[in-house]
Amino acid sequence: MLLLVGCKSLDAEDVFEEIIEVGENLTTYQAEADMQVLTASGEEHVLLRVSRSDDFYHVDLTDEARGLKQTLVRNADGVYLLTENETPEPFRMDWPHDRPQLYLLSSVIDTLKAYPEAQFEENDDTYMYTIQAPLKEDPDLTIQTLTFDKETYLPVEVFVTNEAETKHVSVKFQSITVTPDFETDLFDVVLEEESPRDDEVETEEQQEDETSGWYYPTETFNQALDETEERLVNGKSVVMMSYTGDQPFTLIQVNKSQTSSVADVLSVIKDGASFMSDDAGFVWANETTEFYIASDSLTPEEKEAIATSVEWVENK
Repeated sequence: MLLLVGCKSLDAEDVFEEIIEVGENLTTYQAEADMQVLTASGEEHVLLRVSRSDDFYHVDLTDEARGLKQTLVRNADGVYLLTENETPEPFRMDWPHDRPQLYLLSSVIDTLKAYPEAQFEENDDTYMYTIQAPLKEDPDLTIQTLTFDKETYLPVEVFVTNEAETKHVSVKFQSITVTPDFETDLFDVVLEEESPRDDEVETEEQQEDETSGWYYPTETFNQALDETEERLVNGKSVVMMSYTGDQPFTLIQVNKSQTSSVADVLSVIKDGASFMSDDAGFVWANETTEFYIASDSLTPEEKEAIATSVEWVENK
């Protein structure tokens, strides 16, 4: 008797369960990826190197065209944003759990888990899922395509676009190492000790540099502050303040130390995929910070009045 044994092909449900299981068990890995952001202002490429060990993260983001590099580190002491030649800055303590990141494998798996009825397609080397759902950071990006390797069940590409295909965000994973050999100090952050202060009265600018806080407008045209949120946009930490009332507006501020060019900051503020900004927004800056006022209800003169009325308030 001749017994022929063939490989059984997995159905869509089996593939879904395999991908979820592999993704949930992958709590230690190192991945390299290329992220591309397409907006009306052009394309931006960011090279990514993501290292994870349980709840510790080390993410390098490099924009070679602009000569910018930033690093996010989460360790036992907290979350820090590191830039070249700058002192490490505390970042959102819940990062990356408070907001999905397209380049994190856990975020890709969580997205797929949320849409088990996603359109499924099997190709020669990959499995592909198409999800009709808006991206939280930009509701205009409504089509999400997740591609996984057929052998490893690991992500190959994440592609998110709008209906008109005029803008998109894509993350292509070049490699994923599931048993990485991390450097012993990869998740360490060296914090500089504070130097002794003189008894002299510090200037306002010195106080702003040495304390944590935000700018608040004293002129709001009777609008009430509804929400203050910190976001990571294209590797930059951005503060968004939402004011509500008859003339609602959003005040966005970005610290200049995060970039070597004012134009880079303004590009993120005005055209970054995470912002729903009006074209008539008002841009303004002081010595340390770039500001952007977005509103459909305010006149340009009113936006200018709000922007130029901001005052530094130290976080308590």
